[in-house]
Amino acid sequence: MRKSKAPLTFTIVDTIRDIPRKDWDNLFSANPIEGYGYHRNIEEAHLKEFSFGYLIGERNSKIRVIIPFFIMNFSLDTLIPGPIHKWLFKLKRFLCMKVLFLGSPTTEEFYFGIARHEDLGAFLNKALPRIYEFAKENKVSTVAFNNLSSKNKFLGQALMRRNFIRMESLATTMIEIKAKSLEEYLASLSKNMRKDIKRKLRRSAEQTELKTEIRENIDDIIDRIYELYLNNFTDADVRFETLTPEFFKNICRNMPGVAKFFITHDKNKIVAFNLCFVENDLFIDKFIGFDKNLARKYHLYFTTFCYNFDWCIKNGIHYYQPGTTDYYPKIRLGAKLIPLYIYAKAFNPLLNTLVRLTAKWIEPKNIDSTLREIEEEKEKKHLKQKLFKR
Repeated sequence: MRKSKAPLTFTIVDTIRDIPRKDWDNLFSANPIEGYGYHRNIEEAHLKEFSFGYLIGERNSKIRVIIPFFIMNFSLDTLIPGPIHKWLFKLKRFLCMKVLFLGSPTTEEFYFGIARHEDLGAFLNKALPRIYEFAKENKVSTVAFNNLSSKNKFLGQALMRRNFIRMESLATTMIEIKAKSLEEYLASLSKNMRKDIKRKLRRSAEQTELKTEIRENIDDIIDRIYELYLNNFTDADVRFETLTPEFFKNICRNMPGVAKFFITHDKNKIVAFNLCFVENDLFIDKFIGFDKNLARKYHLYFTTFCYNFDWCIKNGIHYYQPGTTDYYPKIRLGAKLIPLYIYAKAFNPLLNTLVRLTAKWIEPKNIDSTLREIEEEKEKKHLKQKLFKR
């Protein structure tokens, strides 16, 4: 007679240091760049908006499941950039809720670790009650799974069957690098974009000779790096978290050989930085910062992008991930959208109804003109295909 499996038992810890690194790496088999070291760095950065935790599932004293999570006071207007955001600020107290998000606040998408032979449905049946219990103990009104991509298709379907509401989140982006040189890449862009970039690069070169160095220790320049980060942060339409100087100072120590700072100099002055993650054939352009007075004059967005992209080509990188928001230049640079979704469930039926009603209204494509144009173009193509079939 076959021996039945021991049941999964769940515990919650509040620091990643309570999870053996080898167990984390074994379960996160895809080995995402934003793995153990990145989560440790987020935790040690003391981000004021969040408290962190980890749901651990064990069977026979072996860790079989790990899901990072964070708790924050979240407002639905966080996903809304521009003037509508300012108008909705008046309704903030109605839109704000305390949410437990499964996932991470700053990774490119949702990651969780689960042993190969664990059944997803059975895991959710055991895990969700423990999550709900912990959420209620901490006066959380809503549980959500943050930024699921197509890789999490079956998890998303399982959550929908358990009455979670799917909300479209801000998409991330990806450029597949096929070119053998920067010139070949630029030639693949539209005529107008190619001319625009070349003009910007030429104008920048006429005014100064920018130099880029790659560093994995920024202790001596942390004040300048953080100043440049805040420049971009304060100008951003969508702001989810405020990083701290500790985040930048310790990231290379926690992600050795992976986290790299691309520092751009104008003579003896640092005018830009890109914090990038590089591993295997993936390059994530994670956080940027520019000198406010020189960003337009030297076209720093495009000069730094071209340097980084050229570096990827020369180092055999095949995928460049420029991140979320500011979609207009990224799409023109050849980036493809990777849709992401939040699956949410509020304990209060009235609040759940509000979330359901609001979900469609605050879809990014209804707010961002670039995303709206892309969606309209898709609809036109779909309509043409239907007419052609007739």
